Amino acid sequence: MLTGNKRIAMERDYDVDLLLSIDHAEGLDNPSSHPPATTRDYRVVFWVHPDDQLATSRDGGSPDPAWNQKCRIKLDKSKDCRFLYVEVLRYGSSSESNPGTSNGISLVGRARIPLPSLSCETAGRYGLVRTEEDAYKAEGHIILSMKLVKIDII
Repeated sequence: MLTGNKRIAMERDYDVDLLLSIDHAEGLDNPSSHPPATTRDYRVVFWVHPDDQLATSRDGGSPDPAWNQKCRIKLDKSKDCRFLYVEVLRYGSSSESNPGTSNGISLVGRARIPLPSLSCETAGRYGLVRTEEDAYKAEGHIILSMKLVKIDII
């Protein structure tokens, strides 16, 4: 918009998307605390808001599964969108000393990762923790990258 000799920038309405790349995990199911099993598949469940959970495909790369999956998540600006929540789940452990839950799914670890600033990218190796009795226990790392992008609404 032009007013006389001055330009006035009009702020457009926009959406914000999270571009997420979940690469791999390291050091899951430490052999000193988890006996070897014939089958261990892993999946990552992740969300910014609990009503909008997503998941990777399952990978059987114990103790270092690789998903190499990318996704785009549209963020709802009316909700609290400050963190990415990540849980790594183990499926089908066949070890009798560590049967998991009745459905064969066990939580390996979780992380709460701050989202980057708008138009900034962040990548890293984030520690996973889980509750064990009355304490938290570190259990491996997840490697991922993310970027918040502004999408102009036309």
